[in-house]
Amino acid sequence: MPKGAFPWYPPAGTLIPMATQRKQRNDRVQVPRDPALDRAIKRGRAAMGPSTPTSKVVRELALRGAEAFEGDEVAERKAVDFALSVADGTSGLDLDRLRSARERAWGR
Repeated sequence: MPKGAFPWYPPAGTLIPMATQRKQRNDRVQVPRDPALDRAIKRGRAAMGPSTPTSKVVRELALRGAEAFEGDEVAERKAVDFALSVADGTSGLDLDRLRSARERAWGR
């Protein structure tokens, strides 16, 4: 055996696991980069700091986006409930006074 050579060679076809092939703690998500995502990443990085890794920026955008969606749903339900209460006359609004204010403001 030549000097400095490995004393053992695996048989042909044997796969040797590399450190990069370790199982990640969490599955990865692939997201295609397009101009809209690049703009969002740029805005996120501006808020989080210029050296923030792209993966961290994208993660924060996803988490905050989910919170915004949930907030939108809650606000929409409240708006529908309020509109129904106005239609039912249980909202507490004085509709005659609102009509009068509109007429004074716009002359109608």
